[in-house]
Amino acid sequence: MIDPHQVNTIISTTICAFFAHYPDAKMGIEEAKLLAKQIADALNEAGLQISAPDTASPEAD
Repeated sequence: MIDPHQVNTIISTTICAFFAHYPDAKMGIEEAKLLAKQIADALNEAGLQISAPDTASPEAD
């Protein structure tokens, strides 16, 4: 099972990295964390899952 905190951290870090290139549209880490949680919740509500790759199955070409 994937740790929801880890998913939120990855999403919020990506959001902050994106906004770092746009100084006029800065977003703080707390706002990014809230946005990440909303994104993860919306994906869950839509029936989508974030999961780790299945390391037991052969990699697709």
